[in-house]
Amino acid sequence: MKIKLLKKLFFTLTILFGVFSQAQTVTGTVSSGDMPLPGASIIVKGTTNGTSSDFDGKYTIENVSTTSVLVVSYLGYITQEITVGNQSVINVTLIEDENSLEEVVVVGYGTKKKSLVTGAISSIDSKQIKSSSNQRVEQVLQGRTSGVTVTSSSGSPGQGAQIRIRGAGSSGSSEPLYIVDGMKSSSIATLAPSDIASMEVLKDAASAAIYGTEGANGVVIITTKGGSRGGIKVGFSTQLGTQFVNTDMELMNASQFVQYMNEAGISSVVDNGYNTNWIDSTFDKAPLTRYDLNVSGGNDKTSFYGSMGHLEQEGIVGQENSSFKRKTFRFNFKSELTKFLEVGVNATYSFSDRFGIQENSDTRGVIQNMLIIDPLTPVIYDSLADVPQSVLDNAAANNVPLLTDSNGNVYGYPSYSTGEVVNPVAYANVMNKTITNDVQSLYSAYLKLNILEGLSITTRFGKETGRIDVKNMINPYYVSSEASNTAYTGSHTKYENKRWLWENFITYNKSFKNHNFKLLAGYSAEDRDNVTLKATSGSVSIDEFTGFDFSLPGFNSNVTNPLPYLDNMVSTYGRLSYDYDGIYLFEASIRADKSDKFPEANRTAVFPAFSGGWLVSKEDFWKTESPISYLKLRASWGQNGSRSNLTGNADKTYIIEALNGLGIDYLGNTGAQITGYSNENLVWETSEQLNFGIDLRAFDNKLRFTTEYYKKTTRDAVVDDGSLITPGSAGFNSQAFNAGTIVNQGFEFELGYSDTTEGGFTYSINANLSTLKNEVTEILYVGDAGYLTGAGAPQNAEGITRFSEGLPAWYFYGYQTTGIDSNTGEILIADTNNDGDITDADKTMIGSPHPDVLYGGNISLGYKSFDFNLQFQGTIGNDIVATYHQPSRAITNKPIHFFNNRWQQPGDNASFPGAANVASAYDTDLVVEDGSYMRIKQIQLGYTLPRSFSDKLKLDNFRVYVSLDDFFTFTDYSGLDPEIGNFSFNAIGVDRGFYPTAAKAIFGLALDF
Repeated sequence: MKIKLLKKLFFTLTILFGVFSQAQTVTGTVSSGDMPLPGASIIVKGTTNGTSSDFDGKYTIENVSTTSVLVVSYLGYITQEITVGNQSVINVTLIEDENSLEEVVVVGYGTKKKSLVTGAISSIDSKQIKSSSNQRVEQVLQGRTSGVTVTSSSGSPGQGAQIRIRGAGSSGSSEPLYIVDGMKSSSIATLAPSDIASMEVLKDAASAAIYGTEGANGVVIITTKGGSRGGIKVGFSTQLGTQFVNTDMELMNASQFVQYMNEAGISSVVDNGYNTNWIDSTFDKAPLTRYDLNVSGGNDKTSFYGSMGHLEQEGIVGQENSSFKRKTFRFNFKSELTKFLEVGVNATYSFSDRFGIQENSDTRGVIQNMLIIDPLTPVIYDSLADVPQSVLDNAAANNVPLLTDSNGNVYGYPSYSTGEVVNPVAYANVMNKTITNDVQSLYSAYLKLNILEGLSITTRFGKETGRIDVKNMINPYYVSSEASNTAYTGSHTKYENKRWLWENFITYNKSFKNHNFKLLAGYSAEDRDNVTLKATSGSVSIDEFTGFDFSLPGFNSNVTNPLPYLDNMVSTYGRLSYDYDGIYLFEASIRADKSDKFPEANRTAVFPAFSGGWLVSKEDFWKTESPISYLKLRASWGQNGSRSNLTGNADKTYIIEALNGLGIDYLGNTGAQITGYSNENLVWETSEQLNFGIDLRAFDNKLRFTTEYYKKTTRDAVVDDGSLITPGSAGFNSQAFNAGTIVNQGFEFELGYSDTTEGGFTYSINANLSTLKNEVTEILYVGDAGYLTGAGAPQNAEGITRFSEGLPAWYFYGYQTTGIDSNTGEILIADTNNDGDITDADKTMIGSPHPDVLYGGNISLGYKSFDFNLQFQGTIGNDIVATYHQPSRAITNKPIHFFNNRWQQPGDNASFPGAANVASAYDTDLVVEDGSYMRIKQIQLGYTLPRSFSDKLKLDNFRVYVSLDDFFTFTDYSGLDPEIGNFSFNAIGVDRGFYPTAAKAIFGLALDF
């Protein structure tokens, strides 16, 4: 018996010794035949032992036995399994799935092969995201796909951006719906770009209709990274950079300003020896740092991904006073518990601190003051003896301190400019400060049951929470009666928003012969709550001030928004996808939404969609020798809704006893009033879209081309501000109303070509272009005037933007000019109504913020260990109107072209009026300019350490790069920055003194191990 046991033990040890003695290291290259495939996955089947290929497609994997099977995979290519045997070098050539169209794209409530897509969907993959040095997710989209416009609300760090898909399709907000890992998200500003695996943009109605009421403005679907098989992987990346303003804008210098004022008849303005360049003095260099760390891993059944990120970005105005700090944390987990059960969790948490200066104001903005303050004012006085006596007297009379910097130097007070004008450097640094603390979280968990072959049920619950804390603090100062604050003034507001979403859907796939079906049916319920937790404001005298403690008696406590704003919605939806042998494609979807934001009779709306496609190149008649290897024709029609412009309660009238947190007093008694007039006829805003598309691949798939035609019609556009249609005599405002119909239409083109030369040089060139025509085709109800008034401006009491039938939404409104009178230097105004008089009735459209053409593109080059990326983006045909001028303040500075192109004496052929008549230019097309531009968003040069060196350092990847972002801009616009967005939907293209986008020089490093 003992002998038998010893024999078995000896036999077992012999086998184990043989196995281990055959363990070896395998190296090789993964390629597509003509080019290396960096980032390909190589894993020993059934284990966590794995690696990925480097930039040159090379890999090394250790502890591999002769009986092992290597599984080699790469997105868009057919996975191969290779038995190792006695091979120590295994080179793998992966075969591309037809045109890479077996690649899966994310669509609403599922995924779909690219070859079967019948809608207009653009994708941005991880490779594009990885090469980007952007600090914000919105910026990653810019210029990378046709039909998508991304404009910053401000260049100030931490400020958001506005994304428009196929133009502004609403009279209110046109922001798309954001889906992050299947969960609706109010914003994507808190996401770290390094956590994103892919982004899909659903542009046509058929693609977005499955989201019903929230798909009218398009959908952006973001999938974050998950773990992969092959053991624990650690990644680290960092950016160090400097930011600065890069503008050609010029203002009048001291001598020009004095001459100009004297020509205007203001002889009191004389040269005092100061000559301040306020653009140079206000802007400064600012640092930028970013760190990202991630850990991932997994096996055949379970995977995880965890990350943390830190971003610090100071502003080019005020530096730390317009800075942004953000920390993000993410954890994703997925596991196939059994053959029939899969579970997953996606969680992200972020908190940010943003210090902001005053901006986006025609009279009270830091940049606006920089543009108009006289150049005869110093930034600081050389000594206290140089401070004008009037400044000292005003400070003493009002018991306020002088404005001083951190070194005790007194800031310059305007030498000649009057009214609200203040020193912009002092304004940014010591006069006013706003601090916003933002804590956001987004969690979702799902359970998927695979009941039968092709049949699965998914239930997913998600929750989004956010808490925003805003403090605004104003120090005492006295510059003039219009620009003064004789106490410490401030406000403190806390907001909280919550949303939960529960979705349940069933999918069924079935194929017989060449017929393939996929069915989806689902139900969802959600609830949103937005609450003002605290709102305090007030002031404390200088003598009693001990700090901005908002619990002090001077700050009156009040709570606003006491009314219940219901925001619940339940939905049912379904989709049928069919294809015959991958040649003939059809899809239909329908969704019914019921929202209590609408009146009882109009709470439910139904949104259908249909799409079809024909894969011509799979037909038997298609010649295999044709240079065109892939050709697909597509068409779609659908409807989507929008409720994003509604706060709710449009059909309700409440009686309240407090207004803005304070009790209503009526002749010493407790009073009451109504909230407004209800509108029980309010209906859903509905967007209907027709789309035709062509997808083409040629020359061995090196050439890629896609084109689209779309017509998007938004009916019953909702406006939430009832005051726009309420007569002044009504006493109270109306509620939200349906304003009219907006049409956006145009063409989109995407073209790409990539190849690898025999010498190993790789290149890829991609470009996109889209046209856009925006028009309001119907006005439903806008009162007697026949228009809606948009953004205000000091020079135009009737609004600088308007919403009228037959014209673009929120066009610029003012006087057209026909020239300058050569004898008087006065502006010649066009008599547009031909009544012989120049009145307000002659004001008309003087410009449009909507571009006729949007374009973008990128060039990627690679040779051995070096890579180069260039990205550009631009617009053609949009206008910008400058509203930072002060018509009531004669002694203000102006851009240099006001001086160079002015009328000076009879007989002059000038394009701008004489100095004495300049105030009449501010509400004319003389302050409207062509805003077309092209910006080089990124020029990046990178170097990846060869695998032979990185292996010695036990690294999977090591890359360094330098990048110039937003460095070069080509434009005829004379302002600071042509890439102007705005905080308000009705003020796009309105330059109130726009905080410009900073140019950046960045050094980056990324390593994986």
